[in-house]
Amino acid sequence: MTRQSPSHSTALARLFMEVGQLPTESNRASLCSALANLSHWYVIDQGSRNGILPLVIEESGQPTVYIFTSAESADKLLRLHGEMPEAARVVSISTQEAAEFLTGLHQWGVRTATFDPGPLAVKWSIDDLVVSTWVHRPESLPDIDTLVAQAQGVEPGLQVDSFWHAVWSLPCWYFVADPAIRTDPMVGICRDQPCVLVFTDPVKARQRADLIDPTMQQDGNRLMALPPRQAMWWFRSLATRGIAGAIFNDGPFAFFIPMGRMMAPVDAVRSVA
Repeated sequence: MTRQSPSHSTALARLFMEVGQLPTESNRASLCSALANLSHWYVIDQGSRNGILPLVIEESGQPTVYIFTSAESADKLLRLHGEMPEAARVVSISTQEAAEFLTGLHQWGVRTATFDPGPLAVKWSIDDLVVSTWVHRPESLPDIDTLVAQAQGVEPGLQVDSFWHAVWSLPCWYFVADPAIRTDPMVGICRDQPCVLVFTDPVKARQRADLIDPTMQQDGNRLMALPPRQAMWWFRSLATRGIAGAIFNDGPFAFFIPMGRMMAPVDAVRSVA
């Protein structure tokens, strides 16, 4: 089980105290950054393998997921809570996997996350947390914008292969939920055909969503993160509904990949057609 050093725990507790006493944007940003830099977060799993959500509580009429900065604080609440299933237990979540976990709550209408519920609890929108964890991403991730810029004068077939292998190596792809059908991603038009909008980081996804509809800023439940292999299953369903491909990072560094190329094995031999 991952444990924080006493000095780190003290610094984190001080940040929670500062936000509680003076909840300025600066103090909240400092705390959010510190949370994103933790190696793990903790939740109370109520039996997710059976389709049960982690501990989610109604606050002010809105469901919020409880997240803890230590296993001890999560276990304390678990023991005090009298209505938990017998299978309930404390589980850790790597912050590198947090985006997928948080946006997985999307279909259930969970819009916020409350850290360390209690007198000094602090709440954030799901999207704010997803963006914050991206800011502290591993430095080894490829720079997709640079790859697209370098590919401009390259043979089209090589462009696609180079870009495809790079985006396939990313831990997650990001999508913006369609406002009408929240379990579907937003779709754009490329080459006169409908294409799913895919983003290689949540910052780009949020920026695009804000351009489409600024009122989305009031809804902290629009970003969706999926590992590439899981996204492939989703794309197979989209292909049967007439989606022709994907536009990655719609904007100045956009890159189109046809659905057929995405359905092929990632290490497939290049087409000679």
